[in-house]
Amino acid sequence: MEIKPVTMPIVRQPEEVKAARRAGQDFEALLVTQLLKTARAAKLGDDMLGNNDQIRDMIDDQRGRAIAAAAPLGLAQLLAKEAGK
Repeated sequence: MEIKPVTMPIVRQPEEVKAARRAGQDFEALLVTQLLKTARAAKLGDDMLGNNDQIRDMIDDQRGRAIAAAAPLGLAQLLAKEAGK
């Protein structure tokens, strides 16, 4: 006699899917922000903002969020899809 394991389907709540999508969006924004910071570190000329690292970091963060929102990499959708399974 063969014993088969009982599997129960996992039902995800809409809040979990929304949280996964938000986490994916935040991760995309973080990734783009890091790319911007790396590109800035490889600068070829003078920076118009001077040596104010805090302002530069805030600008990079906002640009990273804007770029990730305008041209998503697809990570947010992938995470939401996986959370919905």
